[in-house]
This record gives sequence, structure tokens and C-alpha cells, in this order.
Amino acid sequence: MAPLLVLISTTGVVFVISAATSRSLHGHWTTPLRGGLAAMFAVTGTTHFVVLRDDLIAMVPPALPAPGLLVTLTGILELAGAIGLLWRPTARWSAVGLTGLLVAVFPANVYAALSGSGLNGEAPTPLGVRTVIQIMFIAAAVAVWAGLRRDGRSAPPERRDPARPVVTLPPAHGSAHPSCHGVVMVSRLKLRSLRDVPGFLRAALRLRRAFRTAAGAITLRLAASPLAGTFWTWSSWADEPALQEYTRSRLHLGVMRSYRTRMRSSTFHILDPAQVTVPTTWAEVRALTGSIRPDSELPSDRSHAATGAGRTPEQEK
Repeated sequence: MAPLLVLISTTGVVFVISAATSRSLHGHWTTPLRGGLAAMFAVTGTTHFVVLRDDLIAMVPPALPAPGLLVTLTGILELAGAIGLLWRPTARWSAVGLTGLLVAVFPANVYAALSGSGLNGEAPTPLGVRTVIQIMFIAAAVAVWAGLRRDGRSAPPERRDPARPVVTLPPAHGSAHPSCHGVVMVSRLKLRSLRDVPGFLRAALRLRRAFRTAAGAITLRLAASPLAGTFWTWSSWADEPALQEYTRSRLHLGVMRSYRTRMRSSTFHILDPAQVTVPTTWAEVRALTGSIRPDSELPSDRSHAATGAGRTPEQEK
């Protein structure tokens, strides 16, 4: 009964917190249930290693080999499933796996009820009650899977894209004062093969470190969709000569030359805040450069944006 109480109480707490923070639960009702299931499996998975381990080993039907190993493996799977439920990209498949696990371990519940094996010295739960509780657990896991599947189908195309999630790095700040905000460069680089993503990411981090000491550099932001091989950059500079000096540096030229043949496309925009509207969110960057949308905002830069008409032409290579 304890796992059921954990499931119900945690689901209720998450629901109340979500409601209290004024976040709409429409279309996101699976969030409280995911939290409840994650808490329940975290508790039950932990007991496979401490407190109830001997009792759980005794519940394994004699026909199955290595009961201690089976209890260890199922405990690991339950803990992994609990973690997977907390991250939306893996929650759906974690729910599927946990549903299968609940079905697979049910014979142990039947054996425990029929053989009189209880937990922690208590009387065994009647088989009928065990069956009802197990059905409730399975129904909760199936509901999470079905809800996330429905949400995925009804979401906008860019939110259904398999290349998500998008990773955004903390901004890198250069030596120039933000008041010198004279030019902004926005870029999107898409690699031909996912095999090149780790190497290009390391190169991008080297460029990010070099940015900090570049003359006239103000702010650099980087977003990446690793599973799509796509990278976006947003950088502000004191003036265009400072930007050109950076892009002509040995490090920058070396990276671009190394990956030029491995890029499917590269798009660059150099924007003058005095003449055009500068993008201040990743959604606006996506609208300017195309491809998948990073959702995070570019914080603290909106004050630098200037209104105006026109944007520089897109340069495709």
C-alpha cells in the first residue's frame, strides 16, 4: 500500500504546486502523474537494495534463477525509469518500459500472496488487493504514455521535431562595454553528418573562449540542436571591423576551413541595430535563419534592439 500512497500524495502535491504557480495544466496533465510515478518508482527501486531486499528476494518464484540478481536488475530498471519520467524527451518511453516491467514482475506478487510472503514482517496483501493496485500502477503508466503521445501529435511541427531538445550555453562576455553595441552577427550552421557534431562542438567552445579576449567583443550566445547537427550563434560587437578581425583570426579561419566541406549549409547575417530590427530571442533567430526553433530567450539583450526596416540578405554557402 505504501507505493500507492506515494503515487497519490506526490501526484496531488505536484498538481497543487502547478496550480498555485498559475501554470495552465491544460495539455500538461501528465506532469503531476509523471511526478507521482517517478517518486513511487524511486522509493520501490531503492528498497531493492536496502530495507526490503531480503523480503523481495523471497518473493521471487522458485522457478526463476538467481533471485538476488533479478531483484537487483529490477531495482536498477525502476530507478532508471523514475529518472526517465522526469525528463520529458524520455518520459514517454520510460512509461512504456515501466509498464512492461509492472507486467513482468506481477507473477512475483501472485507467488507472494499465495505463499504467504509479506514485506517487513507484515502479513501478505491479499491477491485481489495486489491485483487491483498493480492495475492502477499500470493504468497510471499507460496514461502518461498516452498523454505524452497525444501532446506530441498535437504540438506545432517544430516542437515535434526529433532533433529536439535544443541546448543553449550561458553567454560569453567580451571586453567591450555593452553601450558600444554597434553590430550584431547571427548565424546558423548545419552539418552534413552527426559524426561531426562532437568535434564541431569542441571547436565552437574554443571559439567561445577566444571571443572573451577578442577586441571589440561584447556578448556571444550559442544554441545547438545536436541530433539535427545544427548550431546557431548570436554575437554583438563594438563595430564591424572588430567582427571582421575576429572572423579572420587563425583559429576562426581554421575551424571554418576544416568544416566547410562537412557543412550542409551556413547562413550569416550582419545587422546594424541603427537600421534594422535585431533578434532578441532564439525564436526570432530561427525566423531569420530558418530550421528548428530554439525556445530560450536571449536575456538582457532586448534593451539593445533597435527598431527599423529591412534585414541583410541571407548568404547561403
